[in-house]
Amino acid sequence: MTITLTHESKRAFVAEWLKNLINLEEMDLARANQYKFEIRRLLELRINSLRKDAINKAFQESLFSDGVEERISVSDEYVFTFNPYAYAPNSDYAGDYGPYDFRHHYYSRIGNFDSKEEFECACWLDQQAEAGRIEFRVRNLVRREGSSFSLLKADGRFYPDFICKLPDGTTLIVEYKGADKWDVPKVQMDRMIGGLWANMSGGRCRFVMVKDRDWSVIHALL
Repeated sequence: MTITLTHESKRAFVAEWLKNLINLEEMDLARANQYKFEIRRLLELRINSLRKDAINKAFQESLFSDGVEERISVSDEYVFTFNPYAYAPNSDYAGDYGPYDFRHHYYSRIGNFDSKEEFECACWLDQQAEAGRIEFRVRNLVRREGSSFSLLKADGRFYPDFICKLPDGTTLIVEYKGADKWDVPKVQMDRMIGGLWANMSGGRCRFVMVKDRDWSVIHALL
């Protein structure tokens, strides 16, 4: 989503901002000129802040207001495919959180984990695959072109931890979060985006965010 500023609107904003500044009792044109570089920095910060607020507002209204079905769809028109030869993690899992023989990862390599709990989540998913509840899964990478699945957000992209293909062809996304991050606004938005993606998929996609090793919430979707 792109929010653009016209030259005219930016010039009008700067002119009004400077007018109010110079009208302050302790400020005049000569003093404003003396601090022109600091004023420019403050103006840029303010404009960027307003632009970010406008993007967030437009994003929220587009995705989480009435009539979203008329604006957003999850279809087969744009499909992400995990290329069998394009998985390149920054570092492979080297046993830092303990040994485990991952047998159902889509690739022979497996990207490193961010925490022991995330590693344990991967082990649990592999065990479900061993029991036939998951066909295979991918330790999703972050910002790796060609091998990263992501969902678009107002301020970037959400790269969930695990992408699983279920025996019935359904796609299950699993994101693990430590309890200390559960209520962080960024994580709350990730949860909302994932839920929206699943809800609008017509039953073809499922999403779950897990904390505190509560594997039962994943099991309920298998």
